[in-house]
Amino acid sequence: MLPSMRWNPTRPSVLLPRVSCLTPVLRTPSALARLRLFSSSPCTPEAAATRKPAVSWTMPLLGRFDHVPVELFRINWSEKVVLRDYESQMKMKRTSYDLHIQEDGFVHPKPGDTFEGPNGASVRPNGPFLQELIRGFKGKNTVIYRIPEGIPLPPDLVLLHEHSDNHSIQCKVPMTLSELNSKVTKFVQENGEKMTKMEFVERYPFM
Repeated sequence: MLPSMRWNPTRPSVLLPRVSCLTPVLRTPSALARLRLFSSSPCTPEAAATRKPAVSWTMPLLGRFDHVPVELFRINWSEKVVLRDYESQMKMKRTSYDLHIQEDGFVHPKPGDTFEGPNGASVRPNGPFLQELIRGFKGKNTVIYRIPEGIPLPPDLVLLHEHSDNHSIQCKVPMTLSELNSKVTKFVQENGEKMTKMEFVERYPFM
């Protein structure tokens, strides 16, 4: 889907795309800089995975997998995966979140074929967007897990390709947030390679 267009008053003959954080094709090293230039609100590493798409909140999923389809990376504040539920984030006046806890106290899977919002642990392949996210990440104890292609997921987890380059490890059956945190943490720790921010930057040159 093409981004909407807007008129540039300084160059009347040129139409510039209004780019959102979810625009899929970004090939230059200044990907986030261009997003900040054209977006009405700033793109930050924390908000990138949870920002509402500019066109529609509901869009077709790009894939559903029981294994890791391509080498993916998880950025963490620490060695453990701690997902942020919507209600807790709103109470702290924060707009970014990872999932919703339903009325029964469980995180529920998203079985449909559309993306309707965050519902798990965001992971991305290596590329300009991921590299700028990592370089701009402010955590003092940042941990990056590299998850190799082909690794099978546990039977109660699933991996969705939600939009652009964003993938998400989610529950396949209802479970508590604590259970989901534990299962995703165990998966990335047992199957992924743990790196520091500096180790990632040294191994993967800026694209």
